[in-house]
Amino acid sequence: MPPRTHEGTLCDVSASSGTLTLLFTDIQGSTRTWEAGPQAMSAALARHDAILRSSITGHGGRVFKTVGDAFCAVFAEPTAAVKAALAIQRAILAEAWTEYGTTLSELTLRTALHTGLVEFRDEDFFGPTVNRVARLLAIANGGQVLLSGTTATLVADAIPGPGDGESDWSLRDLGWHRLRDLSRPEEVFQLLAPDLASSFPPLRSLDAIRHNLPQQLTNFVGRDGELTHLAAQLDSHRLVTVVGPGGTGKTRLALQGAADLLDRFGAGVWFVDLSPLQDGSLIASTALTALGERERPGEGPSTTLAALLKDGDALLILDNCEHLVAASASLVDSLLRACPRLRVLATSRLPLQVHGEQVLPLGPLSLPATDWLDGDAANRPSGSAAIFALQTCEAVRLFLDRAMLVRPDFRIDERTAAAVASVVRHLDGIPLALELAAVRLRSMTIDQIGARLNDRFHILTGGSRALLARQQTLRAAIDWSYDLLGPK
Repeated sequence: MPPRTHEGTLCDVSASSGTLTLLFTDIQGSTRTWEAGPQAMSAALARHDAILRSSITGHGGRVFKTVGDAFCAVFAEPTAAVKAALAIQRAILAEAWTEYGTTLSELTLRTALHTGLVEFRDEDFFGPTVNRVARLLAIANGGQVLLSGTTATLVADAIPGPGDGESDWSLRDLGWHRLRDLSRPEEVFQLLAPDLASSFPPLRSLDAIRHNLPQQLTNFVGRDGELTHLAAQLDSHRLVTVVGPGGTGKTRLALQGAADLLDRFGAGVWFVDLSPLQDGSLIASTALTALGERERPGEGPSTTLAALLKDGDALLILDNCEHLVAASASLVDSLLRACPRLRVLATSRLPLQVHGEQVLPLGPLSLPATDWLDGDAANRPSGSAAIFALQTCEAVRLFLDRAMLVRPDFRIDERTAAAVASVVRHLDGIPLALELAAVRLRSMTIDQIGARLNDRFHILTGGSRALLARQQTLRAAIDWSYDLLGPK
């Protein structure tokens, strides 16, 4: 599909951060339609764009971005967003798409709405709310309009009574679903109207696909470029190893990358945590347990594992291979030879050095500019534009996200911006260090944290007791890495 990106102009929605409702749409199966008849699709897409812009602006919304056939719009009022979604679907259904070419029978849109806090900068919106609505859209079927539980609650009082004609709409509770950001599940609702389809296949959420990916308790922040690179490497190579120092977030990147790619692996996505193991001979049996299987009588665990993975498109994630790197490499090599459709994603502080391995180095998160650290406060950046720019840095975004878990009132403003910039630069953008520092906001101010970071091994403690011991302090993470080093 030819790339198209458009930045809209403001309508009735103010260009400011706050609680807003986002409406995302895209066309189901558009790539195949482009390939079948590019001229017909080009003409139809122009009409599609006109319908969506008219419906969105006519209900007080603003189109702030389009990419390909996907529309991203924002509304100040959630009920207006629902009515716009309804108008879009009705207009799309009423259009005679065959007039644009014999290869085109219909266009089928999927739509998602979610309400939450967003940040506006550079004519675009950012934040977890944007990511969440994109994940919600990804599980929808063509012709289906999905609402998050938050949006559904906000519009509940506006649902019209029976017999209101074209304004007659209601919501159906589809239950709780795990979205592909791996964080908290979402209660999902479907928009119903007399002239819209009401019966669809099951939602394509994590619950509908075979996997054992663990649910995460925090948001995945940043790493957009690495996720794109990881997807591309897994598309063209059978073994990809994410390599980096301790605390850089290798496991979290692998989990999120796998969640994004679930549709590609009909035989399942299986996560195997090797960190508790001390004996490399147990890797295969641990993987069998992750698959919910047992060793077959008369076979070794590696033979049973290969037999189970031999015929399907599966993704096996081997996490924390560094202390068992030789045994991990041996098992991976034998599995790839025996299972021609299997792909393996490994995380390690050392490459496996298996034939065909593609290494994805993972470094620190992006950092703010050094001018935030200028000793003369008068020369530091200031104003809302500078603070927005500061918050585009991945390290700052991660610190802020984790800080708000322990201090919901914490904000980056003129008073705290320089201190936050100093802390994240002092910690070199290492995710584990940033998370541990954010925890200290329970009992310290951001200025106190910055002042005490000269002894970072002392202050960066207090990680969750649910974490492995090596993840609870920065010193433990460094010691783990040091213990892996052999003699020169």
